Amino acid sequence: MNPAPSHRLLVVGGDPVFARSLRARLVGEGYAVAEARDGREGMKAIVTLEPHLVISEWTMPHVDGLELCRAVKLGLGEAAPYFVLVTARDDAESCNLALESGADDLLVKPWHPGELSARVRNGVRHVALQARIRQLSEELERVRAGNGAGDGVWAPMPASVPLCRECGRMASPAEWKDLVGVLAGGGLARFDLTTCPGCVERGGEGDGRISRAA
Repeated sequence: MNPAPSHRLLVVGGDPVFARSLRARLVGEGYAVAEARDGREGMKAIVTLEPHLVISEWTMPHVDGLELCRAVKLGLGEAAPYFVLVTARDDAESCNLALESGADDLLVKPWHPGELSARVRNGVRHVALQARIRQLSEELERVRAGNGAGDGVWAPMPASVPLCRECGRMASPAEWKDLVGVLAGGGLARFDLTTCPGCVERGGEGDGRISRAA
């Protein structure tokens, strides 16, 4: 996945040299990157800039990276950014503590430049995937709402729906409805050809019962 300006990154670090060098590298790879000097500034930047991914040093004055991560993940829930903690600690206890606090990844100093790039790309892919999942969930809810009982169609659509061979209307719980109007609402089903009562009265074929599958 290629970086895009829509992917906003935030670097939070008490060491200005670390922050500047990290930002320069990420900007060079095509990301839009902002900086914060410590956890307090980081919290404000996360709320105002809404970054997709945060890279934060663990050790910082005032509010450290672990506290920042806990607060962000707890306060923002599903809207929280992907969070990478940077530290010189490479023991299992520190790693477990970081993950239990909500960190999505842990980057241990010193790291290879390629490792940093790979971790960031992985985070961006994760963010994009989660956004796509949310989008599909919203589309599914809209389809379900369009097929709800309130519009007199089906909730959910049944496996087989009576369809009049004469006029092309389909049966809903309340009435025979125009097929085009129903499909525009997102309804999906297998149709069985029959003849609606209105067409039977007008001399159409059949007696209003299902006769064969479409």
